[in-house]
Amino acid sequence: MIYKILISSEAFREIELAECFFKSKGIEQEFLKDLNTQFLFLEKMPLSRQIRYKGIRIHLLEIYNYSIHYIVNKNDVMVLHVLNQSQDF
Repeated sequence: MIYKILISSEAFREIELAECFFKSKGIEQEFLKDLNTQFLFLEKMPLSRQIRYKGIRIHLLEIYNYSIHYIVNKNDVMVLHVLNQSQDF
């Protein structure tokens, strides 16, 4: 079964911010490729990650130190955040 990926406006802004950061280093395409690869994984197997808090699952990017925080609703995967793991909140 293929799930539909939905990206919240907040997650979209976080992706844009990360893309801007990596663009300054000249590696934004590699970051976007890694992110896209992980979205393709989540389309196929979003339930493979355990629930971590408040119904939210976390999937790590393979190369970059970012994580995708998402929930699964029926046939949809709602991406809530894409966060740098080094951020201090």
